[in-house]
Amino acid sequence: MIDLAKIPERIARLVWYENPRTMPPGQRGIVVLVRFTCALYRELTQGYLTLQATSLVYTTLLSLVPLLAVSFSVLKGFGVHNQIEPLLLNALAPLGEVGVEITDKIIGFVDNMQVGILGSVGLAMLLYTVVSLIQKIEEAFNYTWRVGRSRPFAQRFSQYLSVLMVGPVLFFSAVGLTASIRGSAYVQGLMAVERRMTEQ
Repeated sequence: MIDLAKIPERIARLVWYENPRTMPPGQRGIVVLVRFTCALYRELTQGYLTLQATSLVYTTLLSLVPLLAVSFSVLKGFGVHNQIEPLLLNALAPLGEVGVEITDKIIGFVDNMQVGILGSVGLAMLLYTVVSLIQKIEEAFNYTWRVGRSRPFAQRFSQYLSVLMVGPVLFFSAVGLTASIRGSAYVQGLMAVERRMTEQ
């Protein structure tokens, strides 16, 4: 005879204490889904997700200009900043004339940027502000996913700087590559075929 009182205990042991990798695929999927749902419910009701989100918004607003300054200076150093204008025009096209004006202001900001004038102290503060933004984002993720121990400072600092230096170049290179692929005759032909098929 099945002891009904022990069923919740068995389910709890199955969900929380057993390794999902040792389970059959169907059971593993259910256990992972139950764990994820319980963790999400716990964070929404007891956690500090709203406080973390507010903190991230505040830090992002304070660090936005330094982040743009560092990113644009890296782009300008590699000569990739010329791809920013078409991208911004496409992104801000729904705004009409205001979008064109905003694009002109940002491009003027990039063209007039001279990081060398900041000096060593100003450049250090600029990098510190940007690195602290990325560190704040990592701390929020660590808190949300219950990561108890963060990485060493030297490792974090080197990885943050590599993201800052290489990230903008890779992003705009990918955008330029996508635009050139979409502009090729072969892709245009495929898109025309797709349009004709959807119209039928």
